[in-house]
Amino acid sequence: MEIIKSTQIGKLSNEIIQNIDNKAGNKNVIPTGFKYLDEDFGGLSLGELIVIGGRPGMGKSLFAINLVSNICDKESILFFSFDLTPAVLSARLLSDRTGISVSKIIHNQLINSDKDLIKLAAKKLEKSKLYVSDNGVANINETIQIITEHVAQYQTKIVVIDYLQLLGIGKYNSGREAEIGHICRVLKMCAKELNLCILLLSQLSRAVEVRGSSKRPQLSDLRDSGSIEQIADKVWLLYRPEYYMIDELDNDERSPSDSILMLCVAKNKNGRIGESYFKRDWKFTRFNSINTFFESFETEQLRLSQLENPFNYEVLDNNEDTVPF
Repeated sequence: MEIIKSTQIGKLSNEIIQNIDNKAGNKNVIPTGFKYLDEDFGGLSLGELIVIGGRPGMGKSLFAINLVSNICDKESILFFSFDLTPAVLSARLLSDRTGISVSKIIHNQLINSDKDLIKLAAKKLEKSKLYVSDNGVANINETIQIITEHVAQYQTKIVVIDYLQLLGIGKYNSGREAEIGHICRVLKMCAKELNLCILLLSQLSRAVEVRGSSKRPQLSDLRDSGSIEQIADKVWLLYRPEYYMIDELDNDERSPSDSILMLCVAKNKNGRIGESYFKRDWKFTRFNSINTFFESFETEQLRLSQLENPFNYEVLDNNEDTVPF
């Protein structure tokens, strides 16, 4: 006779009370390390499947690597990269930690100071809890088996899969849409049963490209299956207007879009929907969480007065060559 798994509601209620009384916060929520994303929409909840969608070039892999870099020193993470090789993923992580462009690292175009920074970052990563799967077969059954083994051995809490459309089942005769739906259901059950958070990167359909003036992604753009949006607990859609040569964001302020990444929380079962903003550095190594577009730019009062009166300012350091620009 099959044993029924159940938990008395009183015990579940007491767990919530313990979380409320716990000054350290909810033990089932892990901060992303992105300040305003955490403040506005909460962190990564154990037991959830989070889909991160975007068209090619939006920065899905970079965003995921930034997030992993934020938390891998504290939490055990398993990263499946069916798109990037483990060596390239490692280079991107070192790029994130050092601010050195990934191209310079991969092609070994480094000066001595760069090498010192990379060696220091690599030394710190030796103590991290990040594991990169080198399984070359993108099969959902093998993926689940590897996840289960890592949970047992390393107490893994977060799994990143890059990306959904490269996953398969093997022989599946009901069409790709049904196959994708099955993969999402299996991953959702895995997240729930093993009490971990799965971040599933996903391509969006070309419908975004042929849309009118706005290229902002929508839930309906999730590629291959409408069941993705039904099964996922959260859906984050990444959008960089500058990629489409759109100069302004479509917000009320019409803010400049230069270097801006918009993360659209299009679905959130246990919270609100909305937008979170990031600004990438010029070397394209990291997205930094910002409150508003203008937060990333601060000007001192002296500089403001110089800009207002460019020909009437005090010479700094008694150097006649000093100019305000």
